[in-house]
Amino acid sequence: YLKYFLTVAVGCVYVDQWEFTMLALLIITGCMALLVRVAYILYVINCCSHIPLMVAKKTVKTLIVLGSGGHTGEMLKMVATLDPFCYSPRVYVVAATDTISLKRLSQTEEKLKVTNGSGDQFVVEVVPRTREVGQPWVSTAYTALCALIFCISVVARHRPSLILTNGPGTCVPVCYSALLFRVLGICQSRVVFIESLCRVHSSSLSGSLLYRIVDDFIVQWPQLKEKYPRSKYMGRLV
Repeated sequence: YLKYFLTVAVGCVYVDQWEFTMLALLIITGCMALLVRVAYILYVINCCSHIPLMVAKKTVKTLIVLGSGGHTGEMLKMVATLDPFCYSPRVYVVAATDTISLKRLSQTEEKLKVTNGSGDQFVVEVVPRTREVGQPWVSTAYTALCALIFCISVVARHRPSLILTNGPGTCVPVCYSALLFRVLGICQSRVVFIESLCRVHSSSLSGSLLYRIVDDFIVQWPQLKEKYPRSKYMGRLV
């Protein structure tokens, strides 16, 4: 009996070691495949952004990130120049405490409706703020995580073909959510980041965080073009 017990025990040890080895190999292989996929997506973003956006439909579902103050004013001026029939439906992402942006986007959409007769081809998604003005950096990690979870849900629900943003804090989790779904092959959103007009010599914090993960990084001053080589200088847009 002792000999039989020892034989079974040794066999179990060998089986457990084999299973552990296979599990470790699977985890390592999965991590390597994920890293290769991330590297490929970043290569496409940074080296193939000249390829135009290809969509199966006649209209482009567009997600637009608004921020308080000047960011919203600049973005809505650019939205007003878009063809409302081509760039529809439009999904606006607004921070939870940003009542001014909600009011201003409603006015802009009303003008589009009157001018072009485009109808109510838009929806509004409210997400938590990534960081409040004056908020300590210690608690910012928690609020940023909450915002990221909400933004993942928004991007997954709408799956936009195009994302437009000009630098408010809310855009950071939105853009990283788009990158996540692009890596997973779920949604291929093209992200266009337009640096604010007030940024003449240096990029914003949002711009610095997103410089390498957005398809088009557009600046409005030639000084920034010199500092950020892969950016695109198109003159003043607002």
